[in-house]
Amino acid sequence: MSEMIDTNFSMEPTLPRFTQNISPLESQMNVGPKKLLLVFASIAAVMIFWVWVNNPMLVTVTGTGEVSVPATNATLSFTLSASDNSISSAVSSVQGKADTMRAYLISKGVAEGDIAQSQVTAIPAGLVTAGASGFQARISMAAKTTHVSSVGGLVADLYTNGALVVSQPVLSVENQDKLDQEALDKALKDASSQAFAMGLKKWKIIKKVVSISQVSSPTTSTSTTKADSVTENANTVAALNGVFKIVKAVSVSYKLW
Repeated sequence: MSEMIDTNFSMEPTLPRFTQNISPLESQMNVGPKKLLLVFASIAAVMIFWVWVNNPMLVTVTGTGEVSVPATNATLSFTLSASDNSISSAVSSVQGKADTMRAYLISKGVAEGDIAQSQVTAIPAGLVTAGASGFQARISMAAKTTHVSSVGGLVADLYTNGALVVSQPVLSVENQDKLDQEALDKALKDASSQAFAMGLKKWKIIKKVVSISQVSSPTTSTSTTKADSVTENANTVAALNGVFKIVKAVSVSYKLW
C-alpha cells in the first residue's frame, strides 16, 4: 500500500507587519504651531511679571493729622520766698507760707494730690540782692486744676497770697495717648491716600510701606481757641474751656506696583 501525498493544499500570502517605535523626545517635538506660540507667550508673561515685581516705583509722601481737644486741666507753677536774719527763721517762714497756700488751693477746688511742693532752699540774701544781709528761703510749688476757665483769677489770687513768680498756665487734656494715636491714624490715612493717587496715575495700585518717620506737636498748650459750634454743642467742656490741637505729621515711603 503506497503512501498517498496530498498535494492539494493552498498557501495564503501573508502581509508583512511593521511596528514603528516613536521615542518620547520625538513625541514632545511633534507640537503644533499653536502650542509653540502658547509656550513662548507663557515665557514672555513670566519674564514681564518678574521685571514688574523687581522694579517697583518708590515714592515718599507726607501726611498730616490733627485732633481738636478741649483743655481739661491747667497746671500752675509758682515760687514762695521768705527772708530773715536767721536762716532757721527764714526756712520756718517760707514753710508757713507754703502751708497757707496749700490750704488756699484746696479751698479753690484743687485736689490735695494735685499739689506738688519742693524742698526748701536757703541762700545768703547777699547773693540775690547786693548789700542785703540775712538769708532767703524759697519753695517751689505746682498745682493742677480742672477749673480751666477760671485759671486767670487763680493766678491773681496766688500773687495776692504771697507767690513770688507764677508761670504761664500749661493746659493739658485727659487720655493724651488715645488722642495722640487718633492724630497718628489720621496722618497715616492721609499719606496712604496720597500714595494711592500717585500710583493710580502710573497704573500701580499695589503698595507696601517701606519706612515711616513722624513728628508731633506737644500734647499740652499755653493757649486755646474758641471751639466751633458743632464741638460746643457736643462737648460742654470744650464750650467752657476752649480747645487746642494735637498735630501729627508722618513721612511715609512706599513701593508701588
